[in-house]
Amino acid sequence: MATLRDIKRRIISVRNTRQITSAMKMVATAKLNRAQHRARSAQPFAEKLRQMVIDLSTGLTGDDHPLFQTHTGGKSVVIVFTSDRGLCGAFNTNLNRKVLEHLNKNKEALPDVELVTVGRVGNDFFKKRGFKIRQSILYQKESERADSVRTLGQKLSEAFITGEVGRVLVAYNHFNNPINQEPKILPLLPIAPPQSGQNESKAAGPKDMIFEPSRKEILDVLLPRYIQNQCFQAHLNTEAGEHGARMVAMDGATRNAGQMIDRLTLQYNRVRQAAITKELIEIVNGAQAL
Repeated sequence: MATLRDIKRRIISVRNTRQITSAMKMVATAKLNRAQHRARSAQPFAEKLRQMVIDLSTGLTGDDHPLFQTHTGGKSVVIVFTSDRGLCGAFNTNLNRKVLEHLNKNKEALPDVELVTVGRVGNDFFKKRGFKIRQSILYQKESERADSVRTLGQKLSEAFITGEVGRVLVAYNHFNNPINQEPKILPLLPIAPPQSGQNESKAAGPKDMIFEPSRKEILDVLLPRYIQNQCFQAHLNTEAGEHGARMVAMDGATRNAGQMIDRLTLQYNRVRQAAITKELIEIVNGAQAL
């Protein structure tokens, strides 16, 4: 049976842990607000760029631009966006497992797979399982990582045009809200003309367009930027999702620590009362013996 000293020591330890988790929750909340603002600010540009690609790519094939061309050979590259740190619940685990399951199911369609890991957790996960890491982007500041992600999109586009890379996929957690982050694996290259779906009437552009300069010159500038923006959007979603998941995880840890302190305090009082009762019984017994 635990002594009063052991229980009190454990209460102090849990209280210190609660202070840490509470502070981490506050920091994550502040970072989440900034990350959400960046993601929302970038969304109009991303949506407008997507609509422009829809308008310009109608009826195009690989003969019109090399980024539309389907390659029979070349390496398969998967960009995996995770966080550098843990303590954010199942945020990284769900995505890593989904990517692993997708690669195992599509071994024939994705030959010679190489991974580009953005974040330490994903890098460690796949390196332990023997996957070839083409490039790792780790432990960078937010501004530096954003620039690295854009450069990554440009390099992969160039590798795809030369034929070194045959297909590129991007895996990330889509940020819906702080509680819900949805793991997604989307094809990046070759570019398939985006389908507007329900927003077809809104996204559709004019049927007859006059290009100045030529359509090819416009696509040469627009499509690489579209690839870079897709990678940047995945980065922004991952950043916001990480802070949201960590905020929720630390909030739960703080509440659990409070409940544990209540249980330990109750146990401490019971043991203390039992010790006092035992001492009183010993005193009474001693007095009766005299």
